[in-house]
Amino acid sequence: MTAQTSQGSLQAFHAKVVQLIMDGRVEIALGLLSEHYDIIEPTVRVGTVKRHRRVLACYVEKERRIYFSKSDFLNNPFVVLHEFYHHLRSLDPGRSRQVEKRADLFAANFIRDFMGASSEFR
Repeated sequence: MTAQTSQGSLQAFHAKVVQLIMDGRVEIALGLLSEHYDIIEPTVRVGTVKRHRRVLACYVEKERRIYFSKSDFLNNPFVVLHEFYHHLRSLDPGRSRQVEKRADLFAANFIRDFMGASSEFR
């Protein structure tokens, strides 16, 4: 497999994950992401967490769970992928700083690939 082919399949994977989230199939998307990164799947709940009542969503490492403040955010790829990144990093023993910025970039890369795949079919 060439580097370009693997890059194309990664972009297709990103686009598929974003589409699943937008279609309201967040559990399937998180399952695919967890399988892709070879980690356990996070659980999902709608509700708020003490000290984090004003955020759209948050990841609770001890529970390995993503909390969404409103069910509407379950269909928001940026929010879902941002919080999945926190789950992914929580399982990495060599964690680094700038977690919020990196979580934003992680989500943005998926959305960029989705947008690129969408424009190919116009």
